[in-house]
Amino acid sequence: MKNATTIPVLALLILPAIASGQDAAKPRPDAPSTQTISAGSRGSTELGQVEADPPPSSAGIDPVAPRSPAVRIGINFEDKVHYYFAETYFNPGALTAPAFRAGLRVANPPGKGATQYPSEWRQGAEAFGRNYGDAVAERLSFQTARFATGVITREDPRYVPASSRSVFARSIHAISFSFVDHSNSGHPMPAISNFVGAAAGGFVGNAYLPTGFNDVTHAGQRATLRFGFAAAGNLFREFAPQMPGPMRTFFMLIAR
Repeated sequence: MKNATTIPVLALLILPAIASGQDAAKPRPDAPSTQTISAGSRGSTELGQVEADPPPSSAGIDPVAPRSPAVRIGINFEDKVHYYFAETYFNPGALTAPAFRAGLRVANPPGKGATQYPSEWRQGAEAFGRNYGDAVAERLSFQTARFATGVITREDPRYVPASSRSVFARSIHAISFSFVDHSNSGHPMPAISNFVGAAAGGFVGNAYLPTGFNDVTHAGQRATLRFGFAAAGNLFREFAPQMPGPMRTFFMLIAR
């Protein structure tokens, strides 16, 4: 549990610092460019035409390529299905992130002495396979419960980046978005799907984890950790455009 907690904690601490070092060199993706400013001099008719053209319904669905809030309002069921499959299955992190977590768990099993994981959960290839399966099950439970809840509550699963340039304000926005996100129509609402998804991810382990780790207390701890991963994921999406490419890819592979 201690090593698994390290991932979201590190993300909460270092992602804003990385982005602040990159902000001076790279503009925000939704910041006005010189071309946009010069467009105003060509007359209000042409500019009004550009603003009137609506984006396609699937705009901004890429979970790791956030768009400006202006083009993200409105999402339908098809878009939600697309987002769910892209985030849950159709990305390299679907295989590598559970493997990374399983390796950490085998290297440092939870508990000590009599309360430690049994040998089949902490030694050899069998232990890695068990922990890998646990990580996959927790991840799929979180994403699936989050998707189903979002459909029922009409909640938009996509992250909306902050409009501020301040690293501190952007960090607060990313973390708070884990608690209050947007509805299908773009209005703020409680992030019910995050809480339900975290609970599902935490309690799924009670069906197969060894004795002593399949109780309500440990399920609550796993649910809290899963919610922390959701907050860290929002931080990643907020600062990913300013991160160096190799580092962005690394985080996508180990924590997505």
